[in-house]
Amino acid sequence: MQVFAHLPLKSMRAVRGGRQSNYCSGYFTAARLIGPPRPYVVGDERGREYIWADVEVPDDLLAHMESRAIKPDGTYRVQVKVNTHRHTLAAFLASGDLEWDVREMT
Repeated sequence: MQVFAHLPLKSMRAVRGGRQSNYCSGYFTAARLIGPPRPYVVGDERGREYIWADVEVPDDLLAHMESRAIKPDGTYRVQVKVNTHRHTLAAFLASGDLEWDVREMT
């Protein structure tokens, strides 16, 4: 199962007195889905929901991410927007389960 996510890279750059993280955004293979849906509470995301997902980190990104943030099984936990993935997550959300291991799903 593919989900769109933002993986933070450990390189940082200064932006007008503040700091801004660099991210690698794209579709990644999910290993686990963790519910229930939670509401966003910041900015324009109010009223939208997300779930947590553990995604597999591609080998080419491993060196660019904080090693302590990556779990022993090679996954990283990210937020996945429910509205954006409403068709992909439909079965998981309808089940009411709190966690699914989706490594074996195609």
